[in-house]
Amino acid sequence: MTTGTPPHTLIIGAGLAGLALARELTRAGQHVTVLDKAHGVSGRSSTRRMETQPTGELARLDHGARFFTARTPRTLAMVQEGLTAGWLAEWTRRVPSWSAGRVSEEPDGHPRYVPPAGMSTLGKELAQGLTVTTGALVTRLQQHPGGWLAECQDGRQVTAEQLVLNMPAPQILPLLEGTVRELARLRDVTFAPCWAVGAVLTHDLNEVDWPALRILDHPALEWLAREHTKRPPGHPPALMLHARADWSQAHLNDERGAVLEALLAAAREVVGPFEVSGAFAHRWLYATPTQRFPGGYGWLREAALGWCGDWCSPDPHGPRVEAALLSGWQLSDALLSRD
Repeated sequence: MTTGTPPHTLIIGAGLAGLALARELTRAGQHVTVLDKAHGVSGRSSTRRMETQPTGELARLDHGARFFTARTPRTLAMVQEGLTAGWLAEWTRRVPSWSAGRVSEEPDGHPRYVPPAGMSTLGKELAQGLTVTTGALVTRLQQHPGGWLAECQDGRQVTAEQLVLNMPAPQILPLLEGTVRELARLRDVTFAPCWAVGAVLTHDLNEVDWPALRILDHPALEWLAREHTKRPPGHPPALMLHARADWSQAHLNDERGAVLEALLAAAREVVGPFEVSGAFAHRWLYATPTQRFPGGYGWLREAALGWCGDWCSPDPHGPRVEAALLSGWQLSDALLSRD
């Protein structure tokens, strides 16, 4: 690499942390390539589209991240940008709790934000103007004197001077085995799984006005949202259900159909009867970090290797959308200040 020439950075994983990093490096004039195995961007800030029957209406359900909050100046600036442009909206300031059959109201609190078109919009906005290749499953990483070589399942190869991994730590370790030794702290990072079920309803729930419920003491469920309250008027009524971590772990390898029926039955225990016109179940194996990396990001200068994600700890508020953004931004600040 010629002195003074910005390095080519390869980012594997088009989740929010990786996209936030890529956006800042690109804005600074660096050459950045992003690869992701999925068919779209945003990682766990994911929105499932469902065509409803018999009308053919399109429903959008956020089956990963539920919403996001903004506490830091950088995130607040992004929120204002999104509100002004119209791709972001405030969803609610109240999320009541359900316990032992009763809903406990709470006063208005801080804003929860959701793009009207779904949480995946956040990643799509961050990816504007970036070089992102989806459907690219990286199966092998090789370190060489000039940097890194990434090999994809379909035979494609990408080389770069420096490498950043934006994926759960347990997925990073197998890719780096035999290349870098300083990875002990990554082995301590752990995750809890989550089964999610989305359902489009024939009719909205009766006599409720809350947008979502935190479910405190049900054996299976921890979250239930009326997804259509996030969307423009006319969206088909829909529910999004997230299972408890312990329930998800106990049923980790169950058939999707069995999980779907079990969680729909659990939801009826909470909110009463409803009719479903279409539904899906999705398993997030690495849903919530339970033991996080002790730092906002990782960077091994000698290896030209880094990592970022909500499983790092860029602030004290826990793993969430803003944590992912902050992790990517903090790593970008570190790399740009170094250059």
